[in-house]
Amino acid sequence: MWAALPWLGACAVGGGGSDYTDVQAGLAPFTPWRREAVRLAALPATHRLPAGECVPFARALSGIGLEGDARTWWAQAENRFARSTRPAPGAVMAFRPQAEMPLGHLAVVTAILDARTVLVAHSNWDGGLGKGRISLDQPLRDISARNDWSAVRVWHEGTRALGPNAWALEGFILRAPPAPRTRMAAL
Repeated sequence: MWAALPWLGACAVGGGGSDYTDVQAGLAPFTPWRREAVRLAALPATHRLPAGECVPFARALSGIGLEGDARTWWAQAENRFARSTRPAPGAVMAFRPQAEMPLGHLAVVTAILDARTVLVAHSNWDGGLGKGRISLDQPLRDISARNDWSAVRVWHEGTRALGPNAWALEGFILRAPPAPRTRMAAL
């Protein structure tokens, strides 16, 4: 289904020494997060983020100042940042650690295409196809039975289609303070 959709054609990102060819033309409005992701990807190698890892890229793009492995971000965000089960532009998508990725993974939502499809920018996802590279405007689809974003399929650049794996998510970390907790009055 995805490979046949014409809006998934790519165009090259120009300038800055970038070799990233996955910015999707015409998919969604050019949001501030899409602009910043292109800027970060286009930086010369001497100015790029450390080792192309997902954590420094997600931190730089989202402005969410958490540290440590991706697998720790969801817990760290509690009481510091708003967390959600729904995507929002600029939110960090926190993947649960799994056997294939024990440190977890982070991606930043750059646009929402429909209720079950978003575009993300992330680094170090493509494995052997370009370990450490920044991937821009990658379609990602909610495949959960309850439409709750607990399981997703991620774009695979090598096949130009959504990958076959179902990846579990913790949720989305927003660059906003957490909602205030209400306290029950003592009786």
